[in-house]
Amino acid sequence: MMVIPVRSLVGSTLALTLIGCGGPSSDKSAATDSDLVKSEGKAQTGSAEARAYVAQFTKKDPEACFKKDVALQQPTLKGPAGAIGARVPPTRVIVMIDGSGSMAGQMGGRTKLELAREAALGFVDGLPASVQTSLLVFGQQGNNSQAGKAKSCSTIDVLAPMSADRGSLRTALGQVRAVGWTPLAAGLGRAEALLAASTTRGEQVIYVVSDGEETCGGDPVDVARRINGGRTRAIINVIGFNLPSGEAAKLTAVARAGGGGFVNLSNEAELERSAQVREWMRRSDNHVATWTATSDNHVATSSAISDTHVCISGLISEEHVAMSSDLSDCQVAGRPLSFAEEARALLEARHDELRARDEAYRAELTNAEAGAKRNIDSAANANR
Repeated sequence: MMVIPVRSLVGSTLALTLIGCGGPSSDKSAATDSDLVKSEGKAQTGSAEARAYVAQFTKKDPEACFKKDVALQQPTLKGPAGAIGARVPPTRVIVMIDGSGSMAGQMGGRTKLELAREAALGFVDGLPASVQTSLLVFGQQGNNSQAGKAKSCSTIDVLAPMSADRGSLRTALGQVRAVGWTPLAAGLGRAEALLAASTTRGEQVIYVVSDGEETCGGDPVDVARRINGGRTRAIINVIGFNLPSGEAAKLTAVARAGGGGFVNLSNEAELERSAQVREWMRRSDNHVATWTATSDNHVATSSAISDTHVCISGLISEEHVAMSSDLSDCQVAGRPLSFAEEARALLEARHDELRARDEAYRAELTNAEAGAKRNIDSAANANR
């Protein structure tokens, strides 16, 4: 079966005189038309007369039936990183725990250090398995007296190096002690050194758990700003335990300078409730975003496929009816066209090509939708 390029059929009208029942049909005229076609560089499929005749009924451009693009959605999902600042999937996370003596104080019958360990475990366990984590403790050397201040303020302990192994971090959490001062600025500086250079703000996160402000003379706000705007582009999130308003304001300033958020928990129940509510909201938001994007993508794809099919089917039907009616009129008028069967074959070849394009377009959009759904499902699984 002959396949006629759409552009060849449409373009032939520029070079050929339109032929109808009363138009030229002699061999001499056909040869002249053929020569004109050759001079235009058009494809030589079918006689010039037949192609010129068919061109009268194929003036509409089928390209109008095919949308150039269907915008498929890829929702931005919230990661399980505590939902206080992260907006992109994390790749490296540092948990910083305050080892100052005040962390031995109690909240609801448990020490703040115990609650800090629990918060850190819940945070880390919720991360995708591919995320590398590290545990850093500031203030657990020396003691919280003046005699022990210098040692406490100058020593930052990396208890678990950067790794995807959660077991070593869980073990290291048991080694954290509450004995010294609060060198928060120095701790943030050490954390910065453990992170890699990045061009994406938020793919690296520093997660600080503390019950007080800086007590070693450093400027954690300045360090946090440098980290967030510097080579690591890391976000700094802070959880405080039972902080008075003045100290809470200072840690809030640290978190804001680091591009993250601050949460101040006043008791154990609030810690559990806050974590549960944040996690419930995160999962709910992600579910809605995933379902909405998948549904919208399916509607957009189905609509484009349907619109294209209706458009192509209508174009084929219109051209077929128009040319068949004209051929019939010629026959009734006693002026049958010698190339009628050839013209029918040319038109059918065009229509076969259009049907094939319609099917290929359907397959292209269907495959694109399936690919988008795989990406959405993969992101949803990574953010559970």
